Amino acid sequence: MNKLSLDLVFNLHYSISVIYTLTAKRMTASFNELNQVLRRATRAFEVFGPLDGAAALRRRFRELVRVIHPDHNLARVAEATAAFQALQRWLRAAEQELACGSYGQPAGFVVERGSRRYVVDGEPVQGELAELFPASLDGARVLLKVARHERDFDLMQAEATALRRLARALDGQPVRAHFPTLIEQFQLTDGSGARRTTNVLLEEGGTLTLETVVHAQPGGLHPADAAWIFNRMLAALAVAHDQGLVHGAVLLPHVLIRPADHNAVLIDWCYSVECGATIRSASPAWRGEYPPEVLGRQPASPATDIFMAARCVVRLLGGGDDVANLPASVPPAMRRLLQACLLPAPARRPNDAWQLFDDFNTILHACYGPPVFRPFVLP
Repeated sequence: MNKLSLDLVFNLHYSISVIYTLTAKRMTASFNELNQVLRRATRAFEVFGPLDGAAALRRRFRELVRVIHPDHNLARVAEATAAFQALQRWLRAAEQELACGSYGQPAGFVVERGSRRYVVDGEPVQGELAELFPASLDGARVLLKVARHERDFDLMQAEATALRRLARALDGQPVRAHFPTLIEQFQLTDGSGARRTTNVLLEEGGTLTLETVVHAQPGGLHPADAAWIFNRMLAALAVAHDQGLVHGAVLLPHVLIRPADHNAVLIDWCYSVECGATIRSASPAWRGEYPPEVLGRQPASPATDIFMAARCVVRLLGGGDDVANLPASVPPAMRRLLQACLLPAPARRPNDAWQLFDDFNTILHACYGPPVFRPFVLP
């Protein structure tokens, strides 16, 4: 069966009454309550609750906007802006699910592909381009990354092409662990008859995104903790650049770390391009994290990825979007290196991730001595 119908007979049953204790009091919910709902939600229904159509969704959205919009939360504009952007993303997801007839339905269906049988057994995670359905395949945990729109075929294809190239080039090498594993790509047909490109990826167990880390430690990580994360990012980028690829979207939600073994995995290769090509599009929710050449539709280079990786590290360290805001605990040499990576002109930035990796480790040795394993624990 090469078909996904979003109005299938679902085989998972659950109660929603507990999850939606806030639904009946959305208009009186505090900013903090609603912000927590937005941060923890895994599907649109957890944000908007029961709906009887698109008009009800629009009413509910307006109610929530009055609670979460930055204009109504002037004392916490940055946090409110992020929450409002998340609410807008969930609005788009809810609109799509209402159109497909899947809104509020429990997950649970089977997709068969020749000898492969994917058993979807959990709620989808909402991404910008796709929904990621957790599933099992012969005992292994996988994710079915299902594009929301047919028009995003080229982006899904870019990810599949990049991951296949990296898998071939890095087979048997330790650095292979920095990249997702693509099992296969195929086309599914949803309940409305639309063709939706699907990439099946091996699930990266025990990981969390850098976005989660920043939310958990808003005051910033210890520089030595941020250091090993930056090292893993640079190693992954250096290998990709060696293969002629620019990731194109090195953003907080696209970097996974595994605290147990200090690995990092660079995910979401949908925006990847050949070195020297133009990146197809920028994530609207993270537009401020891109270097000028991406927003100006100029050719991308290794310096493009290095800019975004450095921006991630500045946020991990508690500096927000500016090196000048980094706490005093960040060594001056580390500040200078990050500042060089964030220069507006790509020709003036570091353009060799391997050289940057070596320079950064020289700084770390001077500041902290020989490397030691630091257990990484979030609150």
